Amino acid sequence: MEANFEYPILYTFRRCPYAMRARFAIRSSKIKVEVREIKLQEKPSEFLKSSPKGTVPVLITKSGQVLEESLDIINWALNINDPDKWLGKGKLQDREIKNLLDELEIKFKTNLDKYKYPSRFSEIDSHFNRDQNLCFLEKLNSYLKNNKSLNCEHLTFLDYAVFPFIRQFRNVDQEWFDKLNFSLLNNWLNQIIDSEDFSSIMKKFKKWEPNDLPIYTNFE
Repeated sequence: MEANFEYPILYTFRRCPYAMRARFAIRSSKIKVEVREIKLQEKPSEFLKSSPKGTVPVLITKSGQVLEESLDIINWALNINDPDKWLGKGKLQDREIKNLLDELEIKFKTNLDKYKYPSRFSEIDSHFNRDQNLCFLEKLNSYLKNNKSLNCEHLTFLDYAVFPFIRQFRNVDQEWFDKLNFSLLNNWLNQIIDSEDFSSIMKKFKKWEPNDLPIYTNFE
């Protein structure tokens, strides 16, 4: 395994929501990484040697430590540098934040996959799974009644950890989504979509090949 290199290595896939949330945090922390864009249908052997489970994002620190979960990468980056106070205390307790992220992962993401990719599952009603997520959307909308973010007056790691999945959900049928009575949630989505943060982390990089010259970036 590679180790003791100049910058941490980030394996990523541009459209993956987990990879998006990691890139958001790296941009906020201003940490420079070597970015390696991969195709999930053509996973390079170097990537699989570092992380046999084969999912993105994967970050390899300069010492060779491998971080395979997006939330671990977020915490790694922000604990090094958190200039935008993404880890600052807000109105939600740590337990509430954890519960919200668990619900996103266990319930919302499961329903999202069945809604977005119904052909991958047998005998399902994708609209049933779509509607199962309305309670979660309503919860987020209620959090936004007093703030422009989910936890305080400014956007924090929680917003950027949740956003990619809500965006993905909306993109399945944006016309239907926009007719829901979640105007605050729509405003929240649009403020991130229209931001420089989002356009920067969605910049396209060529597919990484082992003999390529390194591409260094902090997504600014």
